[in-house]
Amino acid sequence: MTIISLADCCRRLSIDPKTFRRWLALHELTVQPHPADARIKGVTRDQLLLVATAHRRTLPSLPEVLPVLAPTGKPEPPPPLPRETIDLLQALTDLPAQIAALQQHLAVLTQQVHLPPATTSHSQDIAGAVAEPVLARPVMASPTPAKAAAKSRQLASLATDRPRQPVHVLPLVEYGTHGDYVVICPTQGLLSLQPDSPEWFTWLGTLSSFRFVGKFGRLTVHRESQRWPRAAWRAHRQIRNHSYNHRLGPTECLTIAVLEQAAAALQSHLK
Repeated sequence: MTIISLADCCRRLSIDPKTFRRWLALHELTVQPHPADARIKGVTRDQLLLVATAHRRTLPSLPEVLPVLAPTGKPEPPPPLPRETIDLLQALTDLPAQIAALQQHLAVLTQQVHLPPATTSHSQDIAGAVAEPVLARPVMASPTPAKAAAKSRQLASLATDRPRQPVHVLPLVEYGTHGDYVVICPTQGLLSLQPDSPEWFTWLGTLSSFRFVGKFGRLTVHRESQRWPRAAWRAHRQIRNHSYNHRLGPTECLTIAVLEQAAAALQSHLK
C-alpha cells in the first residue's frame, strides 16, 4: 500500500493543507501514518484519486510505490563536559555533607557557651594569682606635708615677684543723662570742667588721648605722636575688625561740637 504524504497531496492538487483536510472530512477519509516513519501522515493512492475526481482536479502520474525514506543514522554522542563544570558538579555533590558537618560543629560550640560558671574557689584562685603581681609592685612614697608647703611657698614667691602690667585707663568725656557732659579723670575722679572753656582746652593740652561718648556715637581721641605736644588730634574707632580714623585738628579746635560730629561720622560706618 502506497502512502502519499499530506504535503505531497496538497502540492499535487494545488491546494492548501486546510482545504485538503476539509475535503478528507467531507468524504469521511482519515489520514494514516507512513510505514517507514510514523511522524509522516498521508493518504493512500486510491483516496487521493477519489478526492481529485470528486473535486475535478487533474493529477499527474502517481508512483506505484512511495520511495522509502532513508533511516536516520545513530545520533552522535554529546561532547564531553569541561573540567570546570565537572569540578563544580562535584563541589555541589559534596555541599550537603559539609553543611551537616558545620551544623554539628555549631551545636558543639553552643553547648560550650552554655556551660555552668566555674566554682567560687577556682575564681578566687585566679583572682589571687592576678592580684599577687599587683601587690608586689613598689609603692611610690607620697610627698610629705613639709615638702608640699615649701613648694607652694616657692610658687607664691615667684608669682609675687613677677611685675604686673599697669592698667592704662583713659580719661572719659561722656554725655550725661541730664543733658550735660561729664569729665572723669582716672587719677582725680570727677572734674568740674565746662566744655569749650579755657580750663577745658588747658586740660586737653595735658593729655595724649581720651575717650568720648556723645549723643551720636563714641570714639577714642589721640594725638598724632610725630609732633606731640603740639600735634593735631585724631579720632579713632574699631568697627567689625576695621579701623576708622577721622582727623580733628589742633587742641584749640577740639570743641564738643567737633567731637559730636566726628562721633556721628564714625557711627555711620555701622550702617
